[in-house]
Amino acid sequence: MLGKPLLFLSAYAPLFALLAIRFESSVLFVSCTALAVVGVGALVLLLRLDARAESGVHTLTKVNDAGAEAGAYLSAYLLPFLTVSSPSVRDAVAYLLFLVVTAAIYVRSSVVQINPLLYLLGYRVLEVADSKGLRAYLVTRQRPEVGDTITATRLRGDVLVDRPGRRTI
Repeated sequence: MLGKPLLFLSAYAPLFALLAIRFESSVLFVSCTALAVVGVGALVLLLRLDARAESGVHTLTKVNDAGAEAGAYLSAYLLPFLTVSSPSVRDAVAYLLFLVVTAAIYVRSSVVQINPLLYLLGYRVLEVADSKGLRAYLVTRQRPEVGDTITATRLRGDVLVDRPGRRTI
């Protein structure tokens, strides 16, 4: 139930870290640093909890890299935040409202592929389909190929986490 909000928070952890470096106000520095740390912790927690979930076997019929969306995200959404080192109260309110709107979209849609923190931690996100008709995003450190059989757990309904130690290729 908290998976999507925690994924959202983790997706913005790099932004919060950059803002902490950029902002001159000590209140904003501490707030952004705390949000960055909580975001990293949220992703680590989600991946650890997921590791305990029951695994399923998936024979892949489609494997596409979903990383291009993350690159577009970085330039379109993160860059505007980094332009003001001393935001006014109006700027801060605008940033907060932007994050609220973005969170609403993130939580109600399937945009896990837009999570720079996953890439910073050495993961990649792939769009996959399996022989049973499942279409999902696969969070993995090793890129499988079409025809490979993988063992993965479900982080959410449409997000799988590869368990390569249990891979049967």
